[in-house]
Order: sequence, then structure tokens, then C-alpha cells
Amino acid sequence: MNRKLLAIFFFLISLSLVASTPSNHVNEEVNPVLSTVGPEFSLNPNPVNGSYFYVNINFSEVDFPNSVILVNDVLGKVVYSYVIKKSDYIEGKVKIGVMDALLDKGVYFIQVKSGDYTKTLKLAIR
Repeated sequence: MNRKLLAIFFFLISLSLVASTPSNHVNEEVNPVLSTVGPEFSLNPNPVNGSYFYVNINFSEVDFPNSVILVNDVLGKVVYSYVIKKSDYIEGKVKIGVMDALLDKGVYFIQVKSGDYTKTLKLAIR
């Protein structure tokens, strides 16, 4: 049974799904549900070959206040979190150091959460 779930999980990863899930509480699991509602952001570079990556913020503090960036491993465990500051909205991006976040090579899911909305993108670190 566990092998079947693992196979399904990796199949979903291979599809590079963008997930968005409305919720009334902070859910620390990655839920791959397609939607266009939620805070828009992008990752650069992806895959990461260097020592850092950027989370490009394409939304305003007014639209999505009290936002947080979560880095999840493939098991859904939060391994790094960052509260987006007012200056980050102004600059339009957040720089995350791979070493600072203690991220090893592999696949991670970067979530931006704000209120009832969560949006997730896949990130590869080489």
C-alpha cells in the first residue's frame, strides 16, 4: 500500500502541479489541488544550482496580508518558514539562502500562505 501511495505522489510531482487550497487554519501538508485563486508568486532560479533562490512576490500586502513562505520537504514537513515583511512587498522578492534554510539537494514545495489561501510551487535543488 505504501509503495502505491509513493508512486502516486511521485507521479503528481512529475506533473509539476500548482496547488492552491483555501483553508481556515494553517495546514502544514501539501495539498495538490488546481486553482487560480491565491497569492501569485514565482521561483527563480528553478532548479537551484547555487546558494540561494528568490521567491518573486506578484501580489500586494493589501490583497494578501500576513503572508508567510513555507518550505516543505517531499513528506510535507515544514523545514523552513519566513514571514513576508512590508519591505519584501515593496522590493517584490524574498531571497532565501539554501545554506541558511539548511536545504539539501532534492525536491521541495514552496508555499505562500495568506489568510484562507495557500499556493504551492515545486522547487528542485541540485
